[in-house]
Parts: sequence; structure tokens; C-alpha cells
Amino acid sequence: MQIPKTYHEAAAERLHKEIIAGVHAPSQRLKQGELAREYGCSVIPIREALHTLAAEGFVVVDPQKGARVADLNSKTLEEIYEIRMMMEGRAARRAAERMTKPAIQRIRATLDKMERPDLTTTEWLALNLEFHDSLYACADQEYLRKTIASLRRSLEPYLRLDLAKVADYRPGRVEHRRIFEACLRQDGKAAERYTIEHLRRSSEGLIKYLRGLGK
Repeated sequence: MQIPKTYHEAAAERLHKEIIAGVHAPSQRLKQGELAREYGCSVIPIREALHTLAAEGFVVVDPQKGARVADLNSKTLEEIYEIRMMMEGRAARRAAERMTKPAIQRIRATLDKMERPDLTTTEWLALNLEFHDSLYACADQEYLRKTIASLRRSLEPYLRLDLAKVADYRPGRVEHRRIFEACLRQDGKAAERYTIEHLRRSSEGLIKYLRGLGK
């Protein structure tokens, strides 16, 4: 039996989805009254939702200026990717040594879906998250997996922006297959190396874009 969501939970979920989808751009102010009218609720659950998303890194709440969508500068983004490389490299290495047949089938099916030529940015990002999450689940370290997933979600608005500019999924397809094949060989060192290379390549476009904005 599914427990009904509270107004606060429903508001947080909707606002999170809108931020990920780019409805609210980085640095955009989030006015509680406007959101309350749009969501059909009082200001109180909106305020609670903003604080929930602030704790997850999607929103910044300033007592003087109010709330806004979180923004990143190139230095912060580089730091986040350095952390991701360490964590996801470790997770991929452990996954290669522990991957099961059901996991192999699940990941292969996801990779096959990612080969579709007509994928939208939203579909690609969802499948990209599914690939990495399914892979890291094999590492059998749930806290590490959840931490990685949280970091990946916080970067989705920027990944969406980058993909919209480039619209080329080919590098990701090649790199994902290479990581997966290393796991099939149970070559943990290669899986770790390929994952780090994949993240480094993914970060380059975003960092270059933010530097171009003077951030």
C-alpha cells in the first residue's frame, strides 16, 4: 500500500522535477507565493519543500534574498567531478568484481535502449542514470550508491543544457559499452579507468561553458 504524499512532499517532488527539466533555470528566483498559487497549496508546504531541496543541493535559501535555483561556477563543478571520479571509479571497480547475471541482462537492455537514434534529452538522461545506477548497485555499497545518485541528480540541469548544445550521444554510447565490457571481463582496474575517463570527458564541455559565462 502506497502512503499518500503530504503537501510538502508533493511540492518538493514537483519542484525537483521542474528544476531537472529546466522549467526553472539556474539562479532563477523561486517566489513562495507564486509557487503556492501554481501548485494549489498554501505557502507553508512550499517553504518546507524549498528547505528540503536546499538540503539536497538543488535550491539555495537566503534569509535576506529568498530562494533561488542553485547555480554552479566552474571551480565548484570541477570539484564535484573530482569527487565523482573517485567515488564512481571505486564503484565501477567493485561492480566489475561482483556483477551477477541478472545485473548483466538489465544493464545490457539499458545500453540497447540507449542506441535508439530518436532519443530525447530527457530519455537519454533517464537511461544514463539507469545505466550508472544499475552498474553501481553491483558494488554492493548502498551508501556509496545513494551518494553518487544524489550528486548525479544535482548536475542534471547542467547535463541537460550541455546535451541541448551538442545533441551528440555517440561518445556516451561508446564509453558506456567500454565500461560494461570491462565489467564483463571482471577487469576492475579497466572499469575504474574507463569510468574516470568518461567523467572527465563529460565534465569538459560543462566547465568550458561555465567559464565562457565568466563563472
